[in-house]
Amino acid sequence: MPVDHELNVFSGEEALRAFYDPDAQAPVPLVELPERLNPLRKDGVRIYAKLLSHLPATNVKSLPALNMLLRGYEKGKITEDTHTIVEYSSGSTVISLGILAHIMGIPNVKAYLSNKTSPTKLDLLRTVFGGHGQPEPNDSNGGIYLATQHGQQEGFYNPDQYSNPENYEAHMRWTGPQIHKQLPEIKVFAASIGTSGTMTGTGLYLKSAKPSCLRVGVCTAPDDRVPGPRSYSLLAPVEFPWRESVNAVEEIASPESFEKSLELCRNGLLVGPSSGLALLGLLKHLGKLKEKGELDQLRNEDTGEIPCVFICCDQPFQYISDYYTKLGPEHFIPIKNELLLGVDPYPYNVDWEFPPRIVCDLLQGKTVILPPTLSTTSSGMANTLQIEPSRMVVLDLRDAADFATSHIPGSVNLDVGARSLPNPYQDPPTMVQQFGLLDARLAAADAQFGASLAGKVVFTLSYKGHVGRLAMSILRNRKVQAHCVMGGSDAWMQQGFWESCAPAHV
Repeated sequence: MPVDHELNVFSGEEALRAFYDPDAQAPVPLVELPERLNPLRKDGVRIYAKLLSHLPATNVKSLPALNMLLRGYEKGKITEDTHTIVEYSSGSTVISLGILAHIMGIPNVKAYLSNKTSPTKLDLLRTVFGGHGQPEPNDSNGGIYLATQHGQQEGFYNPDQYSNPENYEAHMRWTGPQIHKQLPEIKVFAASIGTSGTMTGTGLYLKSAKPSCLRVGVCTAPDDRVPGPRSYSLLAPVEFPWRESVNAVEEIASPESFEKSLELCRNGLLVGPSSGLALLGLLKHLGKLKEKGELDQLRNEDTGEIPCVFICCDQPFQYISDYYTKLGPEHFIPIKNELLLGVDPYPYNVDWEFPPRIVCDLLQGKTVILPPTLSTTSSGMANTLQIEPSRMVVLDLRDAADFATSHIPGSVNLDVGARSLPNPYQDPPTMVQQFGLLDARLAAADAQFGASLAGKVVFTLSYKGHVGRLAMSILRNRKVQAHCVMGGSDAWMQQGFWESCAPAHV
């Protein structure tokens, strides 16, 4: 299994397995917060983020997922006949299981998750289960129970992250040793508690390896919810020895957790809401000790400092909609030109725009040589183009009065009132107005300009080319081969082609 640790290169048939193996990786980063994010820095408190969000699967649960699958193979619970992994999960565990199972050759992963899960996660994991967001394992109405029953079928395996000790043992195996090696002077450790695997495994390891280390578990406030962590009351049925792993438990509300996560993100640490919760729980407990005059008891004798670590479990992207739900509009910069949302959504391509000389030659039935920048082939090489004259039509988008004064013979006029308007690409209200008009008039339902253009090669012509470009994009979306005349009628007249470009079929 070739691994170049210096250059971080994973090669060979087993490269993906090595990439997800913590023993083949450099330790996950440990990053100290600057003073602006650490209100206790002047008190000698140094706070480090353990970025388990930077694991290959971008979440902390990839470690227990990996450990449970590896142990499943070792114990014969997973065999060559196993074709499906099934698990109840708020998201991260089963995402990790899905990735790792496929790497290991298991084709199917099925997830039960609460219908209270964020829309983004629901898009990732499609089996929704009504009821408690964090049900008790033995509740027959809960998703954990159903996943367990489902996993007993032939060819199925349910890792059961809620009662499988291999969950927290993953953190005794990897997370705890990494932190202790990276920061041997650690004095305080904090993590959110959900299944309690991270807190239990890391806390038990540090309890053994560094007995002087204070261990703080962080829960959500009562009757509140942050994705992943549990409220204290919901920890009662959890079978893991989490109580032995903590010295104290703090509770943090969800809005503050999301707000702190957002602050961390805006300062360069892209972490989710449970990370904000863990940091706030750490700061809350240290604040209590400071008020009681007990903070000095944590100081390292040689430096007088108090090094602390909190766990960052995942990244923020799957919770984007939740941030807007939990936090008020004052936390976000308003969208500039919001009126453009849903307007002009169709793609553009520079290959679709032709200069007047090429359009003029095509209209006269000539064969033109397209330069590489306008090539219609994927190779980008110059190629020739000729179009049957009867298929071509010029769609003149100038005002009717200007069209009546002078126009290319055989062209059709769609007056969109553009002469007195600014460039739509530089003026949002104009874009809204022009797009709405063109989108309606160039639709198939419009008898004059919709159905009549089907099957034609259309050259869109406006004053300076801006409205023509917009019309071209709309027509292309209607599956009409449309080309915008670069620079519009202004460029055409300046280049002297206007009078000489009567189409061959007129």
